[in-house]
Amino acid sequence: MAVTYLGEDAGGRSAQNNKGTRTYTRVFKLETSSESDDAYDVGSNASLPLIGSTHPGDAGAWCVSLRVENNNPWKGWQVTAEYSTERELNTNPTSDPAKITWETEQFQRPAIQDRDGNAITTSAGELFATPAQMDDSRRVVTVSKNLAVVPTWILDYQDAINSDTFTVDGVSIAVGKAKMQRVSVGAEEERNGTVFRVVTFQMHLQRDGWALSLLDAGWIVKNAIDPTKRERAIVDDGTDPSVGILLDGNGRPLQNPSPSTAVFRTFNIYKQRAFSSLPLT
Repeated sequence: MAVTYLGEDAGGRSAQNNKGTRTYTRVFKLETSSESDDAYDVGSNASLPLIGSTHPGDAGAWCVSLRVENNNPWKGWQVTAEYSTERELNTNPTSDPAKITWETEQFQRPAIQDRDGNAITTSAGELFATPAQMDDSRRVVTVSKNLAVVPTWILDYQDAINSDTFTVDGVSIAVGKAKMQRVSVGAEEERNGTVFRVVTFQMHLQRDGWALSLLDAGWIVKNAIDPTKRERAIVDDGTDPSVGILLDGNGRPLQNPSPSTAVFRTFNIYKQRAFSSLPLT
């Protein structure tokens, strides 16, 4: 049993450009020596194009399908190869470019600071008993990439923020603006003998970064004489405040409090990792 490659049928070539997507057709002739040879034997001939190989005349088009037909009872065969620029499909699936999408997710958070960075307080400089809620939208970038194995960084990047400036989909992301939010790993797949898994991860982007900024306020203050001691805050009439009072950043009541003099304390709560080393392309 043998399959003989007879060459390409020059008369079977065609091409089309549909709204910028280029497609091509090539036809190949083969011959079998036994009636028991089937379409799999013919389609597996080493002289035929591989799925994912590039078109000889257009490096931007890839072979996306092979159609095998017996066109002369048991002996004569025709294989039609289809090419397209619509989706890159490499011989090695891990060489496929990453697929990247952008969207927005909506959250809510307490409104304790206005757009100019001032605290939101009453006209007397006190906290509102129940802070209003404000929208907290985030840009969400989802990246899907074919990888040979489950990535070793899958746990190390849990809830991590970027320690470096990196680029995703042509957009530069500054230090501390991105946070790893979600990672999923698909089941094993195989293409052209190469086993791979589709790894998808989401990054949430915050314009103001991921450091935690909290208004310095509360019911407990440091003792004016001995700062190592704590005591209950009191207001001018000697009673406990109904809500927490503004503090000065050093544990003492803020004198003449106002939105512009309120103190915010910043805490870095997420570990940092280099995002430029992630599979983003």
